[in-house]
Amino acid sequence: MNWLRKTFLTGLVILLPTVLTLYILYKFFVYIDNIMKPLVVRYPIIDFPGLGFVGVILIIFLVGIFAGNLIGKRIIGWLENLIARIPMISRMYTAIKQISEVFLGQERTVFKEAVLIEYPRHGVYAIGFVTSYWDFKDARDRKRRFVNIFLPTTPNPTSGFFLMVPEDEVTPMHCSMEDALKMVISGGAVLPLLRQMTDAVRFKEGERGGITDERRQ
Repeated sequence: MNWLRKTFLTGLVILLPTVLTLYILYKFFVYIDNIMKPLVVRYPIIDFPGLGFVGVILIIFLVGIFAGNLIGKRIIGWLENLIARIPMISRMYTAIKQISEVFLGQERTVFKEAVLIEYPRHGVYAIGFVTSYWDFKDARDRKRRFVNIFLPTTPNPTSGFFLMVPEDEVTPMHCSMEDALKMVISGGAVLPLLRQMTDAVRFKEGERGGITDERRQ
């Protein structure tokens, strides 16, 4: 019985990720493909699998080409100004546009580094991802550098919190972004190869290392 149970669980662990991935891809393909369904109903002669998917990809490319020339930029700018004058919709459009530019922009990296911060209380650590840096001056004109950090939730890292942490309270993990994300998604069950992490994490007061100047760039 132990052998049967162990063999069954082994097969399940191997098949489950593959089956779920293929199922999600299939559902996504069907959803995109159904976008052209009204056109297919009207013209049955063009009914073939993948028409909607190919059509959406083609439309995206055409919009990209159109937005790359001078006339397209002016028309898009005019439409954006028009949307910006509509109450409620303008805020939603601006938020979606900013998020899209952050995650899909070609010249920008969303996360710069995986770090450890004390959260939600002193002595308890959480994994965060550096997004940017900024300098702040208080009422006494004292300058402090803060690190903007996205703190993901487990097991869904697409949601989380935005924290502004003083630079001297941030500890680099010295691991790849993929390894840090695996650790977050698995709830700590999958540990990355943190060869340098032992030296990087200093829990004693006065021994926390900040982010080096090389990693700010």
